[in-house]
Amino acid sequence: MLGAALLLSGCVAGERHRVTVTREWPAAGIERVEVRGVNGGLRVEAADTDRVSLVAKVKARGIAPRQGENRGYFSTEISGNTLRIEQKKRIVRVSFPFRIGSQLEIDYALRVPRRLALDLTTVNGRIATRGMSGDARLRSVNGAIDAEVAGTEGLQAQTVNGRIRASFTDDFRGAQLKTVNGSVQAVLPASASFTCDLAQVNGDFEASFPLSIHSHPGRRRVSGEVNSGRYQLKITTVNGSVRLQHAEPAAPPEPPDPPVAPAQPVS
Repeated sequence: MLGAALLLSGCVAGERHRVTVTREWPAAGIERVEVRGVNGGLRVEAADTDRVSLVAKVKARGIAPRQGENRGYFSTEISGNTLRIEQKKRIVRVSFPFRIGSQLEIDYALRVPRRLALDLTTVNGRIATRGMSGDARLRSVNGAIDAEVAGTEGLQAQTVNGRIRASFTDDFRGAQLKTVNGSVQAVLPASASFTCDLAQVNGDFEASFPLSIHSHPGRRRVSGEVNSGRYQLKITTVNGSVRLQHAEPAAPPEPPDPPVAPAQPVS
């Protein structure tokens, strides 16, 4: 009987839940979005909108949804000019021998005005941004970072285990890109003005810009000024290749087909 009771407790603690939470806020007065995740990806899409929209997909084991805001899985608040979103970490344990830790994974997808600044952090998960023009700080521990930004403000992207890809579509005003185990790819406009400071241990290096390479046993440093070197580009990786390239210019539109001359009548 006791064994059956313990088994039942273990089953309750391991119950799985899938919940989707949608939220929306007026963007007036919001200048910054901060997200603190633990397990799960963070995706932010820029749009021509006056609202901030959130879709959070929750996968939980051993943590049942509650009544009330965000079903109890995460908190949201507006403090001053900042919208804060933070995952709550709760642990459920069952007595020996059926000791089960709860699991909580939340994937956040945000649709926001382009101008907003971003401060995004997760432990296990990918971070991706598209079309943002504000300042961005992106941090993960185990996850890739894929940032597409206008480049009119600075970018900081840091992870431990994961690649970093940063694409600056319109301009370049400085960036710091750092990983330990992963490759780094930076795509800048050909007109970007920057000073490069790159440190690398293991991996290939490729650049479309004229830079000086200084190789030493067990380490490579790359430096140089491009287009007068106005802003700083700092790249650091230990185990991973580095590609620094300029964006390909847009292909010109194909000329229209010449008009076809009308057929002449046969006399």
